[in-house]
Amino acid sequence: MKTSTKLLLLCCLVYNFIGHSQKKESQGYIEFNDRKNILHGVYLGFDVAYGKIDGKNNTSIFGIKVAYVANQKMELGIAVRTLFSGLTEIDKTSGGDFDLQGIYGGLHVENVFFNNKKVKLSVPVLLGIGYIDGSGDFTKSTDMMGVLEPGINVLYNLNKYIQLEGGIKYRFSTPIDPVPTVLDNINGTSIGLGAKIGVFNLGKNRYKKQLHDHQN
Repeated sequence: MKTSTKLLLLCCLVYNFIGHSQKKESQGYIEFNDRKNILHGVYLGFDVAYGKIDGKNNTSIFGIKVAYVANQKMELGIAVRTLFSGLTEIDKTSGGDFDLQGIYGGLHVENVFFNNKKVKLSVPVLLGIGYIDGSGDFTKSTDMMGVLEPGINVLYNLNKYIQLEGGIKYRFSTPIDPVPTVLDNINGTSIGLGAKIGVFNLGKNRYKKQLHDHQN
């Protein structure tokens, strides 16, 4: 009897030790914490912005982008933006108005900070090329340009599929031709709002594995 009691006590101790040291079992799954796995995501984003060209000409901007998200820290994709600016009385010799339309796009890269928080900060950068078209009362011209547009964004997770963003960007461009004596480029600041719609944690739950996967 004493031997049976000792064996029973030993079994209880071993069972408790295993239960506290190994993975938790629940409903046919083992839960564990594997922080080395990379989470994947993809989204479609839209944004609108208002800004200036040459520090004084009002400009409206509309953008769209598609990007892959790695571990909720880095975004890599393609972005396209269009702009319209009414350059009032830009033609000083005739007193006429000059309207500027353009489209530019290219590589979109965005580094995200505080990715575990509901509110995050990010540094987006667009590097690409564009096409500009200018027309006035007495003149019309077009040109190609290179564009670099860095910025700072605040991101807010509305839910697991929608992320809102708002921030400020500064646009650098190579020289353009439409108004060579008055407007040399389309450099300028813009402030905008946008939304990203997608899935930011694709794939199965990396923190659960079925028991039969580990029993084989």
